[in-house]
Amino acid sequence: EDDDGDDDESEHSTLKPRIPPPLPPKPKSIYIPQETYCPEEENQGTIKRCPSDNPGRPTSQVPPRPPPPRLPPNSSYVKSSAVGNGVNSAQVNGEKDSTQSQQQHENKSSNPPGVPPRKDRKDIPKPMSNGLPPTPKVHMGACFSKVFNGCPLKINCAATWINPDTRDQYLIFGAEEGIYTLNLNELHETSMEQLIPRRCSWLYVMNNALLSISGKASQLYSHNLLGLFEYARQMQKLPVAIPAHKLPDRILPRKFAVSTKIPDTKGCQKCCVVRNPYTGHKYLCGALQSSIVLLEWVEQMQKFMLIKPLDAAEKADLHKCTKMRHIDFPLPNPLKVFEMLVVPEQEYPLLCVAVSKGTEFNQVVRFETVNPNSTSSWFTETDIPQANVIHVTQLERDTILVCMDRCLKIVNLQGRLKSSRKLSSELTFSFQIESIVCLQDSVLAFWKHGMQGRSFKSNEITQEICDNSRIFRLLGSDRVVVLESRPTDNPTANSNLYILAGHENSY
Repeated sequence: EDDDGDDDESEHSTLKPRIPPPLPPKPKSIYIPQETYCPEEENQGTIKRCPSDNPGRPTSQVPPRPPPPRLPPNSSYVKSSAVGNGVNSAQVNGEKDSTQSQQQHENKSSNPPGVPPRKDRKDIPKPMSNGLPPTPKVHMGACFSKVFNGCPLKINCAATWINPDTRDQYLIFGAEEGIYTLNLNELHETSMEQLIPRRCSWLYVMNNALLSISGKASQLYSHNLLGLFEYARQMQKLPVAIPAHKLPDRILPRKFAVSTKIPDTKGCQKCCVVRNPYTGHKYLCGALQSSIVLLEWVEQMQKFMLIKPLDAAEKADLHKCTKMRHIDFPLPNPLKVFEMLVVPEQEYPLLCVAVSKGTEFNQVVRFETVNPNSTSSWFTETDIPQANVIHVTQLERDTILVCMDRCLKIVNLQGRLKSSRKLSSELTFSFQIESIVCLQDSVLAFWKHGMQGRSFKSNEITQEICDNSRIFRLLGSDRVVVLESRPTDNPTANSNLYILAGHENSY
């Protein structure tokens, strides 16, 4: 028996302890360094790198993560601090762990099991949307965060939308090839999905409605975003896609259509949207070839409707009703400026269609406006040559920002310079401004190779990004600032798409 015992000891001493085999190695991350994908951007320090579209190993080969150890149902053990995914700090040391387990086993029969505390759902903050993590907004902290690499589309505009069902945040792009979406919560897939194949030159999101200038005829459309996404999901289940946008109304009734044409808007050049802060009403104005159409947002119907006279006598007059829908006016060609200016005393906003040099004393600029509130005279004089104005934005009740070449001028509705403790009357830049984005107390001026922010009050530089190896272009600034860039030495190459993050004091 002793010999047998010695043999057993020698056998156990030569064998390796029985432990579970190690887990297979984890696959390489899909977050590939940008230098391996685009070597021409190695020295671009101001751009925050994002994942490229080179996929990693399929996720099916990743072994499932083992479940966290179950904590004993003892209140004193649950209250102790935990490390990592629920593992108690006492479990790191094996001796302490064994001692505590023995004490808990002895007290198990005498003490009733404790109930682990539950966190109230109200205490857990819910994110506004499922997308990119928020970047801390700090002084001089602006950066271009890449969201798509090597885009072949010819993009004209961009907007953003949050799906109310999934809380996923989407970027919506209007391009020559159609309307496409990019889910910011699924950037690891780096894929755009086409919603509508029609050409799109302008788009705007209002709640769950998408307004766009689309098609060969450049007509104003209204789209139901929830319906478009549901239609796209259903089409993925079918072997052959059905082009619902080409179906006639008699096959697909208007009330079931996810995209509808706004009547009498063919040949739309530009559109603009404004909210009257005094009444809360929202207006959409479209510039046609020789007329202007004005629409108002109806909250109950969740759509923009053509404005009609409210008076009963005017409703009976069809001529006046038609005139309220369309304002016949010979628009300037080219139409450089098309913005709405809110006047507190007027029900509908004024339509600025041109800006010329001032003719009166101390008048810097003169706004050529169309007044839809008057039935006798729709417009002012337009025989004065236009000034080289890039952008017009109304900041306050009687404060308007006019962007001209390399200078920003703060004027009132009469076109005279306006200075105060809050605002400087003029901001001058060292580059040719292409587009601007107004924040609460500063302005972002975008140019060919980057962006610079200036304070309205002190005129000091608040943000600055510059990269001479890239050509940047602003695509959209409603809620999210979206840009594209192309190599300076190859302007026709595929573009990279970014969102501006880290800038402070944004609306």
